[in-house]
Amino acid sequence: MVWKTYRAALVTGAPVLAIGDSITFQAAPSHLCGAKVINAGIPGDQIDDLLDRAPMYRRLAAPRQLVVAIGVNDARTGHMDIAAWSAKYRTLLGFFPKSALVLVEINPVDLGHPGYMPVHDRDFIASQNAAIRALAGESGARVVPAPGASPTMDGLHPDKAGVVLWQQRLAAVACAG
Repeated sequence: MVWKTYRAALVTGAPVLAIGDSITFQAAPSHLCGAKVINAGIPGDQIDDLLDRAPMYRRLAAPRQLVVAIGVNDARTGHMDIAAWSAKYRTLLGFFPKSALVLVEINPVDLGHPGYMPVHDRDFIASQNAAIRALAGESGARVVPAPGASPTMDGLHPDKAGVVLWQQRLAAVACAG
């Protein structure tokens, strides 16, 4: 999957790169603001995975706009502390100094969904979203706020309506002004 993304970056030269986890993989649009998107979302990814691939993405894609949607996998039980997570996220953003940044907050998990396995720390997710807003302030990035609730198929991953909501929220922020 990683090599497929690298190859797409080389061949298409798409001006928008979306990096993240399974939600990005599932929900990133093929076009954003009239530009082609390289969807580099990889299921299971955490902030460390994006940091490992950031130098390669920067060399291959040189995106005009970078969408970062990562964090829910980092909020699993036994997660790192928020200061370490924030520092890694800041380092990630530093790999793309010429890209317009769009940071996507982490959707809430639906603890009441019958298919959800309770392994995520909701308080940590709230701290991550606060960190994302703070990092956006430091970097001049735009922030896609998390919805209060989002329809899911399993308590975590958006269902069809949730994907539409995710894409609409992303477009409203990324394509504004």
